[in-house]
Amino acid sequence: MPFQIFGTPGAAALPWYEALERADGTRQLMAHHEPDAVHMAAGWARTGGRAGVLVAAPEEPERTGARHGAGIDGLLTGLRTAHMDAVPLVCVTGRTAPPGRDGTAVPAAALVRSARPVTKAAVRIEDPARVPRALRAAFRTARAGRPGPVLIDLPYGTAAQDVLLGPPDEQDRTRAEDGRPHRAPRRTRRFVVCGRGGPPGRQVPTAVGVRVALDASGHRDTTVVALAGADQLPHTVGALGTATRYGTPFVLAVFDPGGRGGGRAWELMRSYGCSGHRVDGRDSLRSALAWARKECVTTARPVLLLMAAQAPAQVRTAARTQTLAPREA
Repeated sequence: MPFQIFGTPGAAALPWYEALERADGTRQLMAHHEPDAVHMAAGWARTGGRAGVLVAAPEEPERTGARHGAGIDGLLTGLRTAHMDAVPLVCVTGRTAPPGRDGTAVPAAALVRSARPVTKAAVRIEDPARVPRALRAAFRTARAGRPGPVLIDLPYGTAAQDVLLGPPDEQDRTRAEDGRPHRAPRRTRRFVVCGRGGPPGRQVPTAVGVRVALDASGHRDTTVVALAGADQLPHTVGALGTATRYGTPFVLAVFDPGGRGGGRAWELMRSYGCSGHRVDGRDSLRSALAWARKECVTTARPVLLLMAAQAPAQVRTAARTQTLAPREA
């Protein structure tokens, strides 16, 4: 499976992105903001069996004017969710942007101190020569014992230095606790992503990560179904934009028992050029899933199934799926 890296835009991470552009066998996917990148990497990790990797350059909201949920707060929220779900992640952050016209740099945030309670380990690397060893240790720590996220914080000057580092796959050749290599998921017609707890709307970015991992491992015939409530749709805007930009097909099953969020769901999906179908009766659920499976592959975009009468358990039963849900602690 190709080495996949998820990231968010930011001047402090530019050295990493430039190096990744030159790396062979490495793919990048840019998320709208930090929590989406974390959930995408988590979906990829739990499907592919290896530690997920994300690169971010978060800033404090009061300095950037970022809305709630982005920046440092959003990154820490995503890492906390991955830590609770025991998902192995390696998060590389840039904490200082290059000097501006006035010759000053953006002040560094206390990321390491804030990340320690929500990660297995969080370290700051100042010496470029220590970066290769720190990355190898991060992959080992992320998968050792109970899996979880690890954060490595790098100044802009450190990230901009050229250091000798082996191919990314060599850093993640970890084995399960029984000594056997991790294997790709078994073939199944559909793969359901559901959420119990955690930030609202995380099912959509997680579904993007699952879809990317399945495609990379040769499971293109597997359909990903994300289950979400109509009240969670405002939190999925960024992830839906990323999915349409990168041509990531999956089925978004939205439950609207009160019938109040259906109009907003249609409007949101149409704004991204995505199609949808309303499921009114239980008997039409199977045929609607079959239509959505073909439609998302044809359009290479998410497809909406709006349901008022069905419950999440009924959809999982009808799809006869393998379910991806948060792990128990």
